[in-house]
Amino acid sequence: MRMLIRIISKISDATGFLLMWLPWFLMVIIVWEVIARSLFNHPTVWAHELSIMVFAALTILSGAYTLRTRSHVNMDLLYMQLSIRKRALLDVLTFPFFLVFCGVILWLGWEFAWRSVQMGEISQSDWAPPIWPIKLTIPLGAILLLLQGIANFLADLIKLVTGREVTE
Repeated sequence: MRMLIRIISKISDATGFLLMWLPWFLMVIIVWEVIARSLFNHPTVWAHELSIMVFAALTILSGAYTLRTRSHVNMDLLYMQLSIRKRALLDVLTFPFFLVFCGVILWLGWEFAWRSVQMGEISQSDWAPPIWPIKLTIPLGAILLLLQGIANFLADLIKLVTGREVTE
């Protein structure tokens, strides 16, 4: 069980490491557009749309790493007052809601993305990039989030039994 937790955590860490570069890429896109438009009076046809796509991918795919580092919004005022076992119990009891959430996002996200792949959907802008790669980040992000949620659930079960934090 600890091995599975470790493997999933490494996947989330690797995803987080790769995603940490996207804000820099996003900044380059926006700065390029500002320079092209302001200095050269020649705006790009792709910068606005690409920045939206990069931001969407960053937002969708970063959920697993955020869950891994326990950085999501939480009721810390109450939650942190509980013992390790009580926190673990609360997390275990709320896990089914997490499963439903991930299941819905995965199912509907897959249908949404697959329809886009089948249509060969492209943007209606002058640049006209394919949209399906960004839409595929929805089920991919849901899978990554689900995996990290399972790892957290297993760690919470161990904490519930032992009363100690799980070290990796």
